[in-house]
Amino acid sequence: MYKCSAKASLVLDQMRSRCQEDTQTNNKWHGKSGNYMYIMGRENADGKATGVVHKIADDSSHKLCGSFKIMSDGIITRFTGMSKADWNNAMRNAEAEYKVKYEADLITEEPAPTKVAV
Repeated sequence: MYKCSAKASLVLDQMRSRCQEDTQTNNKWHGKSGNYMYIMGRENADGKATGVVHKIADDSSHKLCGSFKIMSDGIITRFTGMSKADWNNAMRNAEAEYKVKYEADLITEEPAPTKVAV
């Protein structure tokens, strides 16, 4: 299992979901100018998710065409072959999911009453 920050992981989940819609695989999708696939890179100590993107030719061969980088805070800075609309949808959905999963616990706690010395 690839390790990265919770927010980056949720964005990756959104990208996998996008791939599932297109090709029923976890890493291939139909882009504006062809078919693409991403391959995860090395794990990063700072929580980023990174890897390379290959463009798939008509004969099913593939060639390196770019890369992707998802920062530890869930912001996509590069994802070759994926539209900006897809970037924004993935980041927005991942942020909403993060709030439900991780910030809900913080909201349910009531603040401690303040004490005033007299």
